[in-house]
This record gives sequence, structure tokens and C-alpha cells, in this order.
Amino acid sequence: MIMKSLTKIAVIVKSPFYLPHIIAYFFSNNKTIINEDIEANNIHWRSGSTNNTFTLLFLLQKNIYFRNLFYCRIGSISKLFKWYTKGEPTFQLINCMEGGVYVAHPFATVINAKHIGKNFSCHQCTTIGNKSDFLGDECPTIGDNVVVGANCCIIGNISIGDNVVIGAGTVVVKDIPSNSIVVGNPAHPIQK
Repeated sequence: MIMKSLTKIAVIVKSPFYLPHIIAYFFSNNKTIINEDIEANNIHWRSGSTNNTFTLLFLLQKNIYFRNLFYCRIGSISKLFKWYTKGEPTFQLINCMEGGVYVAHPFATVINAKHIGKNFSCHQCTTIGNKSDFLGDECPTIGDNVVVGANCCIIGNISIGDNVVIGAGTVVVKDIPSNSIVVGNPAHPIQK
């Protein structure tokens, strides 16, 4: 109980430093999506609050990967203040994702897809992107409720259905149907 109180005090003390972030959040066109991201991350980070503004402050201070996601959500305005509150440079993503994204320590992760549905989750060393440097539109489309394990590679103009779990170390180069669990190199289903 004392640790939770101390954490809340520390977040409040550092709040003025993150005031531009909060202003950008309140005026963002993606506020609903950001709220879904906050809820997905609060399940794992447990800020101890149900207030989205406080939880956002908590996540921005404690989770540099969430900061990258937040900067992606608010767009180019983030350039005004992300120089003094940097995200993780080895975690790259584009704004093609719906809300509810949770990224668990995504060191050396690149996410470049045509579209990613709601409640997407991935882990470290994941690459999602083009099959070739010369084919810029050859990116995957990923459905809702997809979990991607560590050290996965998902490349090419493929489709991954809803409710899919991709095991650690899996290489996906072909379509995956909905409601599947896939593993291996190349990926093969172990359960539907």
C-alpha cells in the first residue's frame, strides 16, 4: 500500500514535465484509440488508478515503449516534445493499428503492416513488414486479437485472421486462418 502511494506521488511530482503530452492527448483525433491502448497496458503495468489521465502519465513515465506508441498515435505534433522525452529507438512502428495495442518489452521490433486490428500484442525482436525493399506495399494485414511471440518474422502480402496466436520464433510467409495457433519455420498450425 505504501509503495502504491509513493508511486502516485512520484507520478504527480513529474507531471509538469509531461504537460505537453497531456495537452496533445486531449486534443488528439485518436483519443479513443489512445484510451484503448491505455486500458490494454494498464492491465499489465497496474498503475493503481482507473483515471485514464493519471494512467497515461504513469505509462509515459514508466514505459518508454508505450511512449513510442503514444507518439505514433498523436502524429507529427509529437516532434515538439519527444526530443526531451525520447522513446525506444529500436522499436519502430507506423500508425496502421487499431486500439488496444500492448507491446511487451519490444526491443529490436519493427511493425510495418497494411492494417492491424484491435487488441494486438507482440514481444521483442519481432519484424512485421515487406518481403522486399523494392515492393513497398507488400505488407501483411493482421486481424483482431492477435498475439505474436518473441523473435517472430511476418513478411509479405499475407493475411492473418482474427484470434490467432503466433508462437515464439515463428516465420510467417503464408496466410493464417482465424482461430489458429501457429509455430515453426515455416509456420504451421498446431491447433484450430
